[in-house]
Amino acid sequence: MDWFYSKLQAYNSRVAFCESQKSWTYAEFLNRVGQLRVLIEQKLGSSPSVVALQLGSIFEGLAAILALGDCKHMMLPLANDLSRDERKDQITIAGASWLLEEGELREISDEKKSIPALMQTLVTRNHAGLILFSSGSTGEPKGMVHDWSAFLDPYRRVGSREDRVIQLLYPDHVAGLDAALRSILAGSTLIIPETRTPEAVGRAIERHRANVLPATPSFLNLLLVSEAKTRFDCSSLDLIAYGSELMPEAVLKRLTEAFPSVDLQQKFGTSETGAVRIKSRSRDSLEFRIADGNIDWKVVNEELWLRADARILGYLNADGSSLEAEGWYRTGDLVEVLDSDWMRMKGRKETVINVGGYKVHPAEVERLIGEIEGIQSCKVFGEVTPLTGMQVACRVSVSGSPDLREVKRRIRRHCKGRLADWKIPARVHLQSQSMMNRRMKCEDG
Repeated sequence: MDWFYSKLQAYNSRVAFCESQKSWTYAEFLNRVGQLRVLIEQKLGSSPSVVALQLGSIFEGLAAILALGDCKHMMLPLANDLSRDERKDQITIAGASWLLEEGELREISDEKKSIPALMQTLVTRNHAGLILFSSGSTGEPKGMVHDWSAFLDPYRRVGSREDRVIQLLYPDHVAGLDAALRSILAGSTLIIPETRTPEAVGRAIERHRANVLPATPSFLNLLLVSEAKTRFDCSSLDLIAYGSELMPEAVLKRLTEAFPSVDLQQKFGTSETGAVRIKSRSRDSLEFRIADGNIDWKVVNEELWLRADARILGYLNADGSSLEAEGWYRTGDLVEVLDSDWMRMKGRKETVINVGGYKVHPAEVERLIGEIEGIQSCKVFGEVTPLTGMQVACRVSVSGSPDLREVKRRIRRHCKGRLADWKIPARVHLQSQSMMNRRMKCEDG
């Protein structure tokens, strides 16, 4: 970790965080890491433990993550908006025996727990562990174990940049951790909005003259729909990075029009392998290629496979069938390979809808419906039906005061002749706005 702290120490007097109307320099951040390290050493000694970490503020949460990593413990970051049951489940699955919350470290119970077998490899290596849970959008959240040293290693190449970065995502998963780590290792300033709403983000951009906005397509769509850009001065932005879910072409088109001088960058990564550097064909294109020297890739039956040193050791509560021999990880992402290794995402393997034996990729249908004037967001999914087993359905938000029957007619007219009949949504649901989960992704139907 010497390389890590050498970078941060070089930024000493720069502002590292702006949060809750306060600011902290890099020197103050490193001092807080040191304070937490002393607390952890006094309470836990040198014996590795599994520690659940209630994130609290981004400043405090990142400081605690670094301190636990320095002390070679297994850490489980807990998002602030987890329900009591979700928090309990994650702690139980991880086998955590300690909880670090609001600067205090306490035992969760008197029962002595041994470190789960999957993490014993890390104890042997004298490495810290990082436990992350998937979003659970397509099933029970899966607990994944990372080697903290391997997870951090790709960030050695991050260079110095004095950006002012909006931090929307929690560092309890890969996208949030990636944005935060890239920012602090570059010596940039992390700006945390008061709430994760378009209004609060617009206000934060205006107040702090933020120039980088990493966000999900769902949030960016909400930002456009809310017209926050017209109510706040966002002229300081020069980069919008999007990822974590598929970007609808209609939303990307509206972004390019709303922010004509802003660079739009597609991001990609998985919870199992960490962030992956990619290059988009152009700012208004969803076609990309992998440009990461630390990643090997191949496509097997349309599914993207990745191999990286940072791949997880395994799952705590799921089988490792997606973790192939020789370090390969089957991502579940379906891609179309174009010329010269350019590709584009087709969707997730588990979201493909089987209609009477025919396969439907939701993204294909969403792309077409997104062209209809007045459609602000669209989520396509499968619904059970006695005739074909599954049928295509969609959930849309529409501007104005829409009539459901008229929206259905518009969708059918637009899709007729451009999609096979069995791909056209048989059922349409209206919602007031795009619904997002805690990872700021569009909720499934």
